[in-house]
Amino acid sequence: MTTASTTIAPGAGFAAIALLIAPVASQAPTTQELLLRINAQDRRIAELTQNAASQNSDSSSGASFQQPKGLPLTASYDGGLRLRSTNPDSPFELKVKGRVQLRLQGFNSRTDAAVVNPNRTDFEIERGRLEFRGTIFDKNAHFYVNLDADTDDNHRVVLQDFWVNYDFAEKHSLYIGKGHVPGSRDWLSGSTRTHLIDRSLATTFFRPDRSLGVWAIGKMYGGINYRVMVGNGLKAGDLKPSEIDSNFVYAGSFWKDLGAPYGKGYADLQHHEKVAVRVGTSASYTKQDEGLAPDGDAGPANDEAGSIRLSNGKKLSDPMGLAIDNYTYQMAAADVAVKYLGFAANTEFFFRSIDDVRTTAGPAARTSYYDWGGYVDAGYMIIEKTLEPVLRVSSVQGAMGDSWEYAAGINYYVDGTHLNKLSIDIAKLDGSPTSSSSPGYRVGDEGWLFRLQWQVAF
Repeated sequence: MTTASTTIAPGAGFAAIALLIAPVASQAPTTQELLLRINAQDRRIAELTQNAASQNSDSSSGASFQQPKGLPLTASYDGGLRLRSTNPDSPFELKVKGRVQLRLQGFNSRTDAAVVNPNRTDFEIERGRLEFRGTIFDKNAHFYVNLDADTDDNHRVVLQDFWVNYDFAEKHSLYIGKGHVPGSRDWLSGSTRTHLIDRSLATTFFRPDRSLGVWAIGKMYGGINYRVMVGNGLKAGDLKPSEIDSNFVYAGSFWKDLGAPYGKGYADLQHHEKVAVRVGTSASYTKQDEGLAPDGDAGPANDEAGSIRLSNGKKLSDPMGLAIDNYTYQMAAADVAVKYLGFAANTEFFFRSIDDVRTTAGPAARTSYYDWGGYVDAGYMIIEKTLEPVLRVSSVQGAMGDSWEYAAGINYYVDGTHLNKLSIDIAKLDGSPTSSSSPGYRVGDEGWLFRLQWQVAF
C-alpha cells in the first residue's frame, strides 16, 4: 500500500523566500510586517499540504474524487410548472397544471314547477383541478393524473382521470387507465374550452362518461384523426366490481380538418384568415344480459341502468324498482364546426337506440326506446381575441317527451386565452330530462338558469 507523503515540495519554500525578498528590493518592511507575511504563507502551505494528503488518501482507499455535477432537475414555467432531468440520457419530465372555475349560479323556477325543483342561488367551485403529466422510462412513455374537487360533490377530491400511454408509432399512441369514453365530440373537447359556461342540455343527456379500459389515439392516412376504446361500460368510471357486468363498451370517434387547421376549442381565438372546418362522427355500443350482482348484492350487475335516462327524465330502471336484466344500447353522433375571421359555429346531433329491455320479472312495459337531439351554437369576436357573444339552441326528442334549451352568453378572454376567462350566460329550460351538477341541470327543470363564472388556469 502506498503511504501518503506530507513533505513540503522544495518549490513551495523557494516561492516563500521569493515573496519575502521581492518587497525588500523596493522598500524595507518592518519586522512586524515580515512576521505577518511569514504566518500567512505558513497557513497557505498547510492548506495545500492537507488537500494533497486528503486526495492521496482517497486514491489509496479506492475512492474516486468527482466534482459535483449540479442539480438533478431543472425547473421552468411553460403553461405550467415544468421539471426536467439534467441528465441528457434521462427522458424524465413532469408538468403540473391547475384550474379553478368559481361560479355564481342561480335558477328561477316557473310557479307550476317550483315544487319539483325550488329556486336556488349560490357560489360554488365547479372544477378545482390539479393535473400531473410527464414522460417516464423513455421518450415514448407518458403518464397523466387529474385530481378534481367540486364543492357541489361533498367537497371530495377524486381521481378523475389517470393513464399511462406509449407512442408505439408516429402519430399513434396506446393508453391504459381511466378516461373519456369517445361517444361525442363535445364530450371529448373538454370543459376548459366550452363555448358557453358548460356543455349543452343535449350533450349532457346523450354523452357517455368515463370508464376504465384500453384506448388508442392517432391520425390515419388522409388526415383522419381517431380515438377508439374498449372499456368496462358507458358510465363505469366510479362503479364497484359488483356493479359491473362482463360486457364491455365499444366506442370510437373520428374527425378530419378541412381547409385551415381548426385548432382547440370552439372560439376563434386564432382569428382564422382562412376557413377552418372540422367534421366528425362518433359511435358507442354496449349491452347487458346479466341480472343480479355476482356477489349476491341487491340491484343490477351493471349499475349503468340506473344512470341511463329516458327523454322524460326517468331512469331506464323500471318505475316499480325492478332491476334491469337485459338491454342493448347503441348511439351514433355527427358533428360539424367552422371558424373564420372571429366567427365560430358548431353543431352535433345524437341518435340513440335502446332495445331488448327486460327486467328481473320478465319483459318490461316498453322494450325499446329511440331518442334523438342535438345543439347548435354560434359566437363572434366583436373585439378580436377578447369579447365574444354566443347563442345556443339545444333539444332532446323522444317517445317519452321533448325538451328545449335556449341560451345566450358572453365571454371575456382577459389575456386572449381560456386560461383567464370571465363568462356569463342565461338559459331558458323547457323541461330537463337529465341531471348533472357540472352544468347545473336538474331533472324537471323549467325556468331560467343563470351562471356567472371566472375560470383561471395555470
